[in-house]
Amino acid sequence: MEFLLRFKENNPTQTEENNFTLHIYPHARVILGCAFKLCRDKDQAEDLVQETFYYALKNFHQLRDLTKCKYWLFSILRNLFLKTVERRKNWIEIEFDAVCESLLDDNKMNPEHDFMQKELKNNIQCSLDTLDERLKFPILLFYFEGRSYKEISEILNIPMGTVMSRIARAKVYLKRELIKKQPDLGQPE
Repeated sequence: MEFLLRFKENNPTQTEENNFTLHIYPHARVILGCAFKLCRDKDQAEDLVQETFYYALKNFHQLRDLTKCKYWLFSILRNLFLKTVERRKNWIEIEFDAVCESLLDDNKMNPEHDFMQKELKNNIQCSLDTLDERLKFPILLFYFEGRSYKEISEILNIPMGTVMSRIARAKVYLKRELIKKQPDLGQPE
């Protein structure tokens, strides 16, 4: 990431460099992975991570518990992402190939299978695009980042019961939307 190179070249103070090296940089990979899942665009994800790191370095003095640095970075990332989404609607796209493959038969050489897989992927993406941001972020963290309810609670700074409730509501909403778009999904075989 270009930001990391520029940071080193601009001769940061020893304190800034220590804060970055010891507390922020170790989480770079997971923060970038989450940003990519949110943006689904490498350049936009890197921009979001750079902005997150810039904000974190600038406001590092506000972090009271260094053991919670990763969760603090997730909170910054989430807030910056939500601001960006507010400015640019329909920005999120998520890779659903793995989800679609697990939902459909393993009949991979069949053109009908390929069509159904693409149709399901599009329907899932459309349904997620219409999902309220308060419900979307917890479900993304839970299913695509593999986070626990407790971790999501700390990242979003909300009670664990609220996390569970939002994920449950998001699942109900997504199921309802997918059944509307593909009625055969709701039918038992």
